[in-house]
Amino acid sequence: MTQKVYKTPLKPAPEDARAQLDSLARRLDPDEFAAGERLRAVAAELVRCGLDVTAVDYQDGSSELEVVLPPAPQLGTITVDRDGRGSGCQLSWETWVDVSDEAGARRAAATVSAVLQAIVGSAQGVA
Repeated sequence: MTQKVYKTPLKPAPEDARAQLDSLARRLDPDEFAAGERLRAVAAELVRCGLDVTAVDYQDGSSELEVVLPPAPQLGTITVDRDGRGSGCQLSWETWVDVSDEAGARRAAATVSAVLQAIVGSAQGVA
């Protein structure tokens, strides 16, 4: 059986987005509400960065975020999911790159390198 999915685009003001998320999360049991606190905080920060964020809620009670860069939706969606305790999150980005020629292979390598360098910079508080 296919699970129902509910998507809620978040409002562009961080405070409004946070209120939306808190309202959605109040439908969960108290333990799940508490575990989702940090993911809701991440969502508000993503909105503050000017990104389009959609809260995705599944029928089984799980939730995640879908994040898009507004001027470049063709870059794809980054999915943000949380662990069971809510103390960690997983970031996933899936995209296809044409590597049918040498220039494409270089673009693919440059993209991977840029993403990893950005992660290093972010981890060091630079980005």
